[in-house]
Amino acid sequence: MKDELIFHLVTQKTWKASQHSGEYIPESLKEEGFIHCSSGQQIEKTANRLFKGEKRLFLLVIDVSRLQSRLTYEDKGGTGEKFPHLYGPINIDAVIDKIKIFPEKDGSFKINVESN
Repeated sequence: MKDELIFHLVTQKTWKASQHSGEYIPESLKEEGFIHCSSGQQIEKTANRLFKGEKRLFLLVIDVSRLQSRLTYEDKGGTGEKFPHLYGPINIDAVIDKIKIFPEKDGSFKINVESN
């Protein structure tokens, strides 16, 4: 399973704080050793599991060909579903777009991104 694009959800506050260093290093990299990402089909589930009720999110669109860190697809949760994980920071130039994501009135997210 290889995608040309992967996605990472982040609060706007956290993303803006990372802009000065040239790379994005979330807490998960420090705590778990990797950065959680999603394929296009996994974004909505991830957003609702981790960010339900959050008002200010960015969906980072990441070009995997530009990544400097190692990318693997793994099932860390034992669900049978493999997610893209980055074992190192996200270099800012690999982020080709950031999209503001807004919740529904009930705080949930409705997101459908198709990747070829």
